[in-house]
Formats: sequence, C-alpha cells, structure tokens
Amino acid sequence: MVTGVVFGLITAVTLGVNNLLTAVVARRFGVLRSTTFTLTIAFGVMIAWALAIGVPLRITRDQIIFLGLLGAAAGGSFLGSYMALRLGPVSVVSPISALSGAVTVVYSYWLLAERPSAVQWIGIPIAALGAVLASLVIERGAKIRLVTWGPVFAMIAVLVGSLSNAGLKIPIRDGLDSNWTIITQRFYTVAYIVLFFVIASRILQNRLAEGKRSRLEDWERGQSKITWRNGWLLGLVGVIDAISFVTFGYGLAYAPAWLIGILSQSGRVIAVIGGVMFFHERLHRLQWVGVGLVAVGIAMSIAG
Repeated sequence: MVTGVVFGLITAVTLGVNNLLTAVVARRFGVLRSTTFTLTIAFGVMIAWALAIGVPLRITRDQIIFLGLLGAAAGGSFLGSYMALRLGPVSVVSPISALSGAVTVVYSYWLLAERPSAVQWIGIPIAALGAVLASLVIERGAKIRLVTWGPVFAMIAVLVGSLSNAGLKIPIRDGLDSNWTIITQRFYTVAYIVLFFVIASRILQNRLAEGKRSRLEDWERGQSKITWRNGWLLGLVGVIDAISFVTFGYGLAYAPAWLIGILSQSGRVIAVIGGVMFFHERLHRLQWVGVGLVAVGIAMSIAG
C-alpha cells in the first residue's frame, strides 16, 4: 500500500507540472497537433522503458480488446483536457480536472467492488459542488455565465478519463504487467487521436477551400509552426506524461484504484497556483470558494 501511495504522489507532481506546460503548448500549437505529438512521444518513451527493464509481454486477446475500449475513453479525455487548457483559465480548469480522482472512486465501486469509507463518499459531492462554482461567473444583475467553455471540456475529460483510470486496474488485477497495460491502452489512444486529427484536418481544409469558417478553426487559430527550435516543449510534455502514466500504472499495481486516482489528481493544485502566478489569472470570490471546496473534497477522500 505504501509503495502505491508513493507512486501516486509522484504521479500527482508530474500531472500538476504537465498541466501548466500543456496549457502553453495547446495555446501555442493548437489542441489537435499538441495532443497528437505529445501522446506519440509519450508512447515511444513508455515502449523504450518497458524494453529497457525487460518486461515480458504476456497479454490475452480479451485484454487487448478491453484495453482498446479504455484507449477510446482515454483519447476522449486527452482531447477534452487539452481543449479545456486551451480555452482556460488554468486555475479553474485544473481543479475541475482534479475531480477525476473523486469520480474514479465511483467507477472503482461500480467496476471493482472497492469500498471507500463514508467520509470519502461525502467528499465527492463537496468536490463536485466546488467544480460547478469554480466554473461560473456572476455578473451585475445576478446574471450567471460560464467563465469559458474550458470547464465544460474539463468535465467531459473527467467523466471518460476516470472510467479509463479505474478500468486499468482490471487487467492488472488479472495478472497483466502494469507497463504493458498502460502501453497497450496508450497505443489505442494514439491511434484514435491520430485518426481524429487526420479527419478533422481534412474537414477543415475542405471548409477553407469552400470559403467557409469552422468552429474548429476558431479554436485552432493562431497556431505557431512546429520547428526543432520550439518543438522541444512538446517533447518535454510527452516525456513528463510518460513518467506520470508509468508511475500511475505502478500505483495501480500496489494500491486500490480509487486511492491512486485521488492521489494522482491532487497535484492539480500546482496548476492552480501556476495559473495565478504565470498566466496572471484573476478568479472571482465565488470561484475561489469553488476551488477551495474541490480541495476540501479531495482532502476528505484521501484522509477518509
């Protein structure tokens, strides 16, 4: 259990740092290109790690099919996360993304029959309420609006990503090495993302050729060209992502899925602080209350 907690905390730190870097690359290079490049780099790093330590490959057909389904969920989560960080603000999107740990508790109860305590169950709705408050801005006249569409994409990422996180415990529990579990899932994730990238690029090109605008063009406008001089940042995000996913897999091998899910996502507070410090984001009072409730809910889930 202690070993699993250590790996969960390492994952938390790497996820928090990578949230800030992901916001930078998504805004600089666009969501689709950033997601495709960084996930591909991370996949290569994970393969190299597994081969370097000599992990034996023993996997069944049913496990391959199951991990293919989890790969689709993870692909949707990555696209949602990158889009959320692209639209921002980071200090709002990150605590909502941290809900993934709390939602993983629900999926772990459903899929794995894991039994969190009563305190941990109470922490889930508190964190959920905080995520809603962090997403809203109340203007004069009691008019309520979303701060951006970023929180919506963050919630989509949470719902599908948590399902993938909890589901990874199943093949690991059945004896599949954690390295090949995450590598197989990531293979499918990369394949789905690349396919989506190709289709979306073709649609965008066709609409531009017809002289029509696209919502995708609005979200992807202002892209910088990827060169060897500026592409190192994409590589850094990919390497850190690989480290976080490998340590997440090791955590699942030594501790319950719900605990690793919560621990790993607690590092998002790093991104909240970074959003205020580096992106000069200014949250309203209600949003700070929401961020605080998310933190309280996560703390209850860990301590309970």
